[in-house]
Amino acid sequence: MIIDYIDIDKIIDDRRLDPIYFGLAFFNEHNKFPLMPLKSFCIDFQSGFGAGKDDQAIEENGIIQIRPTNIDNEGMLKYDKNVFVPTSLNKTLLEIDDVLFNNTNSQELVGKTAILKEEKKLFFSNHITRIKVNKAKAIPDYLWIILNIYQRKNVFYSICTNWNNQSGVGIELLRYLKVPLPPKEIQQKIVDLYQQAQQMKQAKEQEAKTLLDGIDNYLLKELGIELPENVENERYFEVNISELVGGRLDVSFYRNKFEFISNIYPMFPLSDLLYVNPSVNYNKLSKDDEISFIPMEIIDEKNGTISEQKFIPITKIKGFTRFKENDLIWAKITPCMQNGKSAIAHNLKNGYGCGSTEFYVLRPKSNNILIEYALLILRDKRILNSAKNSFGGSAGQQRVSRGYLKSIKIPLPPIQNQQHIIDHIQSIQAMAKQLQKEVGEILEKAKKEMEKEIEKAEN
Repeated sequence: MIIDYIDIDKIIDDRRLDPIYFGLAFFNEHNKFPLMPLKSFCIDFQSGFGAGKDDQAIEENGIIQIRPTNIDNEGMLKYDKNVFVPTSLNKTLLEIDDVLFNNTNSQELVGKTAILKEEKKLFFSNHITRIKVNKAKAIPDYLWIILNIYQRKNVFYSICTNWNNQSGVGIELLRYLKVPLPPKEIQQKIVDLYQQAQQMKQAKEQEAKTLLDGIDNYLLKELGIELPENVENERYFEVNISELVGGRLDVSFYRNKFEFISNIYPMFPLSDLLYVNPSVNYNKLSKDDEISFIPMEIIDEKNGTISEQKFIPITKIKGFTRFKENDLIWAKITPCMQNGKSAIAHNLKNGYGCGSTEFYVLRPKSNNILIEYALLILRDKRILNSAKNSFGGSAGQQRVSRGYLKSIKIPLPPIQNQQHIIDHIQSIQAMAKQLQKEVGEILEKAKKEMEKEIEKAEN
């Protein structure tokens, strides 16, 4: 058991009773740097505004409203899932060096923080508190780093208010939050440590991206496929009448359609080679058994793998998509499909699994096609883009039809050639995965160095 002694005056001054708050080395009375409330070096705290669906706009006439989903787990801004609000709104716009604190989220995520470092018109939601720093006293990037350290150390987990599965840290609590405030030259040293790590991280990520981006072109070369000329800007082009009968009439469908037309291997519709949504029964299992549960979010879209496994009792599988060991699961709904949410179901508990209803399940009809080869074909970006153009359904709920998936034509090399392609691409993926691992190690090392610098005691 670890026992820490805290002066009663400090408890009264900080208005805290929880041990996590005082457990940080930052709060140690022997800390080298003074602990200062944010209000002593920040000049403004402002939360944004709410915007329901009726208050939103489309991208063409809107401005992104920064929300918690725009802040990743490293405190970086991202723009892959944006909500737009009308440009005409008379609301505060963000400025460079604004620190963006996520004030409302699940308890483990509340407090993640970003900083704006680019000229970009952005609003911010009521779940974001914008903090402006007095630059004469502190460096905004330093506060950003400190708040993210606090978030990782569960400070905000400890001090937040909880209600209805949500947690929050209000402006008043934030104003009185104490952080170590070293001289600006030390702050800059800590910021430099992080920026150097970020540069190394970006270089590794770009190297990994280059490797992965090369997979599609390698695949085309090995299969003897020549890309068609770009017809994006053509005013008219020819389509066989047989393609139109009983099919799509919209021009964009045919303009962007892509098929693996090989000059060296025979072509087959996917349905000749793979079952689509084959039947699965669990007759060999008892009602007390568990199987693997694979929701959409645990499919690693970068590598086409299942990142973790969850489990579910047989008695609770009703309504889910069923599959078994070595089946290929392929997302059919936007944006998961075009993002590459597909993988082979390996190492399933008791040999079976179930998951999202938005998966198609594919299984070889014979031993003349390897399921790993089918996965490579169906993860190709050109195939995904073509499939996107075939979407049907309402906006936001668009899906690739089963008929379209079955109609995709793919080349069929001999098994040994398929295996050669698989081995080569898997070696590329392994190198990219190692680089991604090194990215995580670089950031972890930088975080420890920064915390050590902040927590130094006087010699």
